[in-house]
Amino acid sequence: MQKADYIYMITDNILVYQINLPAELRGNKLHEHLNKYEEKFLKIIAGFDMNFLEHFLIISKGRNPEEFADILKKMEKISFMIGPIGNLNYLTSHQIQYILTKLGSLNLNQIKEEIISKIADEQIENEFGSSQSASSAIERQLSSAAFYLQSIGYSNQEIQEKFNEVRREPSKLDALFTLQPREIISMPVEIQPRSTPPSRSQQASTAQSNSIERSQETQNAIDQYVRSIEHEITGERAKKVHEIMEFIKVHVREIMDESYERVLRQMHPDRLNKAYKMLKDTKRKSKRMKLYMEWFFCSTLLSKIELKVEHWQVSSQAGHGQTGVYTAGISFSRYDNIIRDFPDTKLTKIINIARRILQNPTKVTIQKLATSLIEETGFDEHLYFTD
Repeated sequence: MQKADYIYMITDNILVYQINLPAELRGNKLHEHLNKYEEKFLKIIAGFDMNFLEHFLIISKGRNPEEFADILKKMEKISFMIGPIGNLNYLTSHQIQYILTKLGSLNLNQIKEEIISKIADEQIENEFGSSQSASSAIERQLSSAAFYLQSIGYSNQEIQEKFNEVRREPSKLDALFTLQPREIISMPVEIQPRSTPPSRSQQASTAQSNSIERSQETQNAIDQYVRSIEHEITGERAKKVHEIMEFIKVHVREIMDESYERVLRQMHPDRLNKAYKMLKDTKRKSKRMKLYMEWFFCSTLLSKIELKVEHWQVSSQAGHGQTGVYTAGISFSRYDNIIRDFPDTKLTKIINIARRILQNPTKVTIQKLATSLIEETGFDEHLYFTD
């Protein structure tokens, strides 16, 4: 992505989060302010949620970008910890705002989960006082439960409902750790087999959980997508892609075929480098290697299917329909870290769903896959599709 793209993403997020800009940054002044930052720092800012973005805009007004290199690195490090797939994703908005006020007193190397968690506890003690020690203890236990429940498939809304029950009746706390795991990913009805009798359907479902679907009809559709790729990359990006692809080809060896290579070369170098790191950490002869290759292959093809969407990263705090209609593909790169934690059977299921969607792609099926993966993380975002 270019520098202008990151600036566009930041200004777009300001609209989505309905952030009131400081007077010093209103009008053209915001663009001028952001344009002073290097691309690597704009990339960090573009990934901020509402709390982080609002805090940055407030503290950066009237100051030179040179003063913010260290601050942005600190904010980025903390944002990973408290983000949807971070271990501190249970922290409240008040706690996050409090943590951000402590940036000046923290060294970059000091920023660890234990330190940030202690600062968050300070905010609770400041708000409720030491007399609330029993309540604080329960909240700390609920924090551990939040990470556990998300890891076994419960959404943020379901988790908060159960937490409210525990707050009313603390004796129910232990029961949270005995809940049954929940399977969130489900195949959209539009691509489910319709002619297969129930007994055979169950057998097919079992087979799909253990192996990648290779029906000729699906493969023909995928091959057609691969042949339709015409976008040629040039310049510095092409050089980076070529270097990373050479590393990948050496590691995966015979798994790399012409179709894989043609599609993977269309990936952004940043994502391709992430793919290489995931593959490099995987044994060559393991099933996981093939699954990762299929994930990056299928998800890249899906992301190239352009749809009319009504701002496809709309926060629940923004009103529906405020940002207009765009023609774009859904970036499945955001789910790379999520699928990394999936067991083989679950990742195989995701790949089979993706392959079936590619056979007959519709907005409904692509939306279903994307929103299901979002539920795996508890992301506070929604996908709205136009007709």
